[in-house]
Amino acid sequence: MVEYKNIPDQFGSKPVHKRSINSLIQKSDTDWHEESYFPQSVTDDLNSAVQETKHQISINTQRSYKSSFNIFHEYCEQHGLSVIPADPRSIMAFIGFQKSQINMTGHHFSLPTINSRLAAIRFYHQQAGFVSPTEHPDVLKILRGLSRNQYRNTVQYHQQPIMYDELELLINMIEQNENELIRLRDKALILLGFQGGFRRSELSKIQVEHISFLPKKMKVRLPYSKANQQGKNEWKLLPTSENFSAYTSIKNWLTVAGITSGHVFRSISRDGKSIRPYFVASDHSNTSNLKDQTNSGFINGDDIYRIIKKYCNKAGLDPEFYGAHSLRSGCVTQLHENDKDYLYIMSRTGHADPRSLKNYLKPKD
Repeated sequence: MVEYKNIPDQFGSKPVHKRSINSLIQKSDTDWHEESYFPQSVTDDLNSAVQETKHQISINTQRSYKSSFNIFHEYCEQHGLSVIPADPRSIMAFIGFQKSQINMTGHHFSLPTINSRLAAIRFYHQQAGFVSPTEHPDVLKILRGLSRNQYRNTVQYHQQPIMYDELELLINMIEQNENELIRLRDKALILLGFQGGFRRSELSKIQVEHISFLPKKMKVRLPYSKANQQGKNEWKLLPTSENFSAYTSIKNWLTVAGITSGHVFRSISRDGKSIRPYFVASDHSNTSNLKDQTNSGFINGDDIYRIIKKYCNKAGLDPEFYGAHSLRSGCVTQLHENDKDYLYIMSRTGHADPRSLKNYLKPKD
């Protein structure tokens, strides 16, 4: 069997040397056919196909999984346990350790937090071709019991929605900014985030090519989203007739900043007088210069989080209870207050299941 060098790992972050094609095929009860000789002539095609595995989950999920798995890895190393493959009893012990931990607010780790750790363990086991020990019947029994345990001191944190009153406070704070570029960008950012009910990850990826200015409405296309991982046709229609419409603000920002293509929300120089140089690395770049492969000049989801927190703090809205998700939840809640039905709200936010809206909607006064 021929072994192939420089096949990327599942995240495409670095090559895995001398990795056999056997490791690219998950173990199964089925006996996969293997060529007795795999020709060198198709190695480039094989490597090109394997590179696509880095797109199987989002960058944010990759980052979350790595962080969670590192916690499990450290726990196993501390106690001399195998990491991959892990013994189901190691998983149960890890759950026992996690459920006794206290977070910064003085509460026990919530079940969603523990489940996120287990999701990472499951993912890395599957990538390595092993059955995940997180699916062991005894592990599942523990999780069911944990979900019904009423004696643990946990708290479910939900950000408060930003609605018309709160939004007006934020816009007033933005308008006080003396720097025109920052003022225009941040106003457009917050208004679009609110009216479109965008997740911050979606908001940061919107490009000029995704926006169409139509009579009395703006159309925003989403190539990908949390609920649309396969790139299906998804778009939002944002009418100018709604209060706090983003239409004019987006137009003003693009015009003054001179942005005609690429990401809408750009990074601004420290003195606030110019847009930073813009560059998007090619997914198939062959350059050896790492600096040339780094995206730059546009803001990301974390930047949006900090921007919204900053204006919430200035407006007197407790940053502990208001954040980037407050724009999305505010969009849902405000549309409900405006007597819009579930289908209308779901078309705006991209929710696939109306039951998801129950976390946002409250009985009207």
